[in-house]
Amino acid sequence: MALQFLFGTRSPSAPSIPFPHFPVYMGAGCVFTDGKHILGGYQPHKEKPCISGIGGHAETGETYLQTAYRETVEEIFHVSLIPPGLVDTLIRKMKPSDIRNTKGYLILRFSFQDLEMFLSLCKQAKLQSPLYTKFPRNLIETIQQRKLSKEAEMSVLCLLPVVSHNNRISQFVHPGFVHDIYEISEDIRKVQTTG
Repeated sequence: MALQFLFGTRSPSAPSIPFPHFPVYMGAGCVFTDGKHILGGYQPHKEKPCISGIGGHAETGETYLQTAYRETVEEIFHVSLIPPGLVDTLIRKMKPSDIRNTKGYLILRFSFQDLEMFLSLCKQAKLQSPLYTKFPRNLIETIQQRKLSKEAEMSVLCLLPVVSHNNRISQFVHPGFVHDIYEISEDIRKVQTTG
């Protein structure tokens, strides 16, 4: 997506708050959490489908802030056309509580209250999403009112517990629970194909 489309013909305004400078990075995203739970989503189109955080790779000429906010808008709302000025507005009005650099991937941390501000700013910019009949106002509406989509980069959103997982290599989700989820998805698939 061309930056000119995101910002119009002018350069983006300087953020109203100081941000650390990361001239070289691979990607960026936003994390919404209350310290007990974190918002994630299922990405069915990856080589190995999985639940992941929200964000992605940088586009040519983007700052990490532009990448983080653009990717968040795209993945939550399944849009490729972002209203002009929206990313600039998000940069100016939303201050992350923390920014982490993990091997060239920058993560901007926000609260669930910040998610409400994010949703409000997107609605004010007249963002249209095929995944929502009514624009969500909060975390619960963002998860529960989202339509299922086979095409979306994130087919469903979910809350995960924020826990200390001692062995990072071992499975985070119990295999029995993964089996239960699979059984439910197969039941739903059968109903959809016969109904």
